[in-house]
Amino acid sequence: MSDLFSLAGKRILVTGGTRGIGRAISLRFARAGARVIANYVRNEEAASNLSEEAQGMGLDVQVCRADLTSRMGLESLQECIANSHEPLSGLVHSAATGVHRPFVELTTRHWEWTLGSCQQE
Repeated sequence: MSDLFSLAGKRILVTGGTRGIGRAISLRFARAGARVIANYVRNEEAASNLSEEAQGMGLDVQVCRADLTSRMGLESLQECIANSHEPLSGLVHSAATGVHRPFVELTTRHWEWTLGSCQQE
């Protein structure tokens, strides 16, 4: 094996893959040869920017809008995955939610919303 860190031939799903740490992971894995599906929920601009950047570098990054907290979103993500007829080789769960405020401004409601979104009904 000439490149120990090669991801050539691998297909990786990165949830939360269009911003922050998830974006960095998506790009790094694509540079290592992976075909990446970068999932996002709301920020079209970030998804578009990632897609354009990846395309400009000749990287294989597909963006997929899907809210993983809903049945419809999960079905949409399954559709994105199934469209290429290739199995996933890996998953990086980088999606997160929270309230972006200084610590002293956070309320109990903010904490409950952030942590509660991680629990299943």
